[in-house]
Amino acid sequence: MCIKKDWETEKQSLRDLHSELTGSTEGSSNGIWPFSFSDEHLRNNPKMKPFLNDFHQACEIKEKAEDQLLLKLWNVLPKDSPLKKLGAEKFYSFWTRLNRDPLQLAVVDPEFNIVHSMILADQFSGNGFNPKSDRFHVYKDHVNWIMDGSNQKYLELWSKDFIKCKNYAKKPDNELLEIISIFQSICISWDGSVLSDCPDAKNIMKSILQKYTEEFNGSNDEYYWKKKMKMASRFVPIIC
Repeated sequence: MCIKKDWETEKQSLRDLHSELTGSTEGSSNGIWPFSFSDEHLRNNPKMKPFLNDFHQACEIKEKAEDQLLLKLWNVLPKDSPLKKLGAEKFYSFWTRLNRDPLQLAVVDPEFNIVHSMILADQFSGNGFNPKSDRFHVYKDHVNWIMDGSNQKYLELWSKDFIKCKNYAKKPDNELLEIISIFQSICISWDGSVLSDCPDAKNIMKSILQKYTEEFNGSNDEYYWKKKMKMASRFVPIIC
């Protein structure tokens, strides 16, 4: 019960922090707002109401998946590990969606089901950890504690996840990464005035087929791409 209480409290504090940093309103998404304009721009346009509702729902789906994976990670941490000793609030603040790169996470955990992937994403993808960051030092302390071998059962769990993430990083799902990248690109360029170029699954698919029809496997398989789009919606709020 304490863990659930800590998590609910932390979720609300992160939402408050997001609102403070971005100036977003209570009715906007609790995650990262991906557009160059405020949500008020869409709310003031009646034609955009269906899109905004669908977008908030997509955000809820993505954030629920993130919250569940973070909570699962918190629950498997031994009580004497450096990460657990941080306390729930500080732990979640290090790996909240406010400072997490969805592309990095998708590289090491395309199925979004590896317990330690959120803290291993920096290890195997992108530019790695910033050595001056507090997150790097916390991670380093945790790895040193693991290597001391004080908890053999946890070492085995960590090692399995470490190897899984490492293997995925060696051969990432480029189609999944491309969907996420195109979503981010459309979000940046969209002015929020018409739906014909909004960042939904239909327009993302259109961009992919225009650019990569011959390059990607299964590009003409509708079921195949729907599955990929569903996978990507765990990392970014795609309206599927």
